[in-house]
Amino acid sequence: MKTSIHRSIKPNTVCLSDDSRAFTISSSRQGGFTLVELMIALVLGLLISAAALQIFYTSSVNSRRQEASSQIQDNATFGLSQMQKHIRRANYGAKPTATFDEYFMNHRTPQGGIVLTAPNGVSAVSGAPKNWLTDNLSGLVLNGAAISSEWLSQNQSAKSKSNLNGIANSDQLTIQYQAGSTNMFDCEGAAIPESFYVIERYFVRDAGLACASAIYSYDEAVAGSSTGIDIKEYTVPSETSPTANNLTGSGTVIIPNVDYFRVMLGISSSTDFATDPAGARIAYMPIPANANTLNNRRIFGMQFGILARSDNPTATAQANSTLRFTILDKSSQSLNSATVAGPKNLRNVYESTVLIRNARGGL
Repeated sequence: MKTSIHRSIKPNTVCLSDDSRAFTISSSRQGGFTLVELMIALVLGLLISAAALQIFYTSSVNSRRQEASSQIQDNATFGLSQMQKHIRRANYGAKPTATFDEYFMNHRTPQGGIVLTAPNGVSAVSGAPKNWLTDNLSGLVLNGAAISSEWLSQNQSAKSKSNLNGIANSDQLTIQYQAGSTNMFDCEGAAIPESFYVIERYFVRDAGLACASAIYSYDEAVAGSSTGIDIKEYTVPSETSPTANNLTGSGTVIIPNVDYFRVMLGISSSTDFATDPAGARIAYMPIPANANTLNNRRIFGMQFGILARSDNPTATAQANSTLRFTILDKSSQSLNSATVAGPKNLRNVYESTVLIRNARGGL
């Protein structure tokens, strides 16, 4: 009887014959990702990259805005502090009139601090010598002629630029004071000899808020002469050669990137301003077109405001056309078309109220 022999064949085993040895062939499987796995990995990678880019963009925008804010803050803080210091000096060295003492400052005060008027040199009698002893710039001339009103304090002066819509020009502020001590400097950094006077003109040009100045020595005899004191130049006591003044020039920028400059005068009709502050009846008004409208009211201080912008543009979704600003009495102001079409700079408004030290006393 023939016996059947059953052999179990294992996977991966090949039987050649009864007499042949069985040997195993290992199947070699290649490692890798399926198409679905690749697509999932690609989507996840894109999501992670998008999140990283969003974080980077947000951080970059915030960094640029912080940098722009710091630029404005640094520029404005330094410039405003210098302006405040100089404005507080205004009216130091002013002279009395027949009506008021030297502490009463208005458009008639000789060598008065807020310069609103200048003598025109008209003689009262035909053929008589010209009289320069009138108004805030009493006794002064420029290049041998009367000083033009375009260099005085003015509301919306043609010499002061504005980037606001509907307001063609910024204000111009001209002040005057005497150097009561050594080591004093004007707004352009020039040393003022002791007891000399300085006139400072603040205005806006393309580069920002600038200041131009003129230094002079007051001599009553020369001031009352037919020639007056010419402020085109001055001579330092220790020197022989005169130094040219720059009152009508482009000046020195003290606050970069200023779009608008506004000035309000603090006035009072009180006759006892120093002794009865509660009854001072104070008010703030724009620089008047006709200084005579002040009548016998005194100027005791001022408010001024600027609209400043950053040095560099910032990445923001807000368009220039949607921006609105309030600068002192000018509310909800927008930028003009040329500025709207320009870069998107960060902009801030800065305002200050200054009480003039030498305009509070007296009656």
